[in-house]
Amino acid sequence: MQEPSLSSQQAMVVAQDVHKWYGNFHVLKGVSLTVYKGEVLVIMGPSGSGKSTFARTFNALEEYQKGRIEIDGIELSSSKRNIDAIRREVGMVFQQFNLFPHLTVLQNVTLAPIWVRRWAKPKAEEVALQLLERVGILAQAAKYPGQLSGGQQQRVAIARALAMQPKIMLFDEPTSALDPEMVREVLDVMRSLADSGMTMVVVTHEVGFAREVADRIVLMDEGVIVESATPEEFFLHPKEERTQKFLSQIL
Repeated sequence: MQEPSLSSQQAMVVAQDVHKWYGNFHVLKGVSLTVYKGEVLVIMGPSGSGKSTFARTFNALEEYQKGRIEIDGIELSSSKRNIDAIRREVGMVFQQFNLFPHLTVLQNVTLAPIWVRRWAKPKAEEVALQLLERVGILAQAAKYPGQLSGGQQQRVAIARALAMQPKIMLFDEPTSALDPEMVREVLDVMRSLADSGMTMVVVTHEVGFAREVADRIVLMDEGVIVESATPEEFFLHPKEERTQKFLSQIL
């Protein structure tokens, strides 16, 4: 299986022969993938395919037992220094928003830059307010997460991840916990991010987003990459029988 020719571009994520086991369960079975600077890569697949686990290895939220992962030239190892360096470069948005309920929206967004980046509070707040405006919820800055809708909370989570000025953004099913009417507002923010040139890895079932925004779509199943193609090729001319079956179930 050949990936689209992007070899002239800078590789931001390089995964080579990545394996992971949960006990005797072999969840990742030698996955290799390269994500290039400015690329929006969408990972799709059925539940239990390993797609979220694979994405979460990129910032050491999941350990892997065999293989190699490099993020923007830094090899991911058991070294705390390497892991901390990689986590400063990789923003993560989860299914659940994971906001601190006792902190305001503004405090949630400024927490990591103040404690990890060692920014002065005025600088952190200035950047946070700009980001809250960017994701369309500046008016909610003084509220607490419990006072917001699910879509608003997820946009806070995106702003919080962006506040660390990451080079790569990972999204793990960012709309799966949202009511349908709130999905669009989150996807619109993600489209805006993609338009700005952010390198993005998105695990999602959102077909419309994948069609419109992805540069490349990867299908995972049973711990392996089944197919890697442009959106047009993936949806209109899938090569693998497993991809055709998957698309017949979701389209």
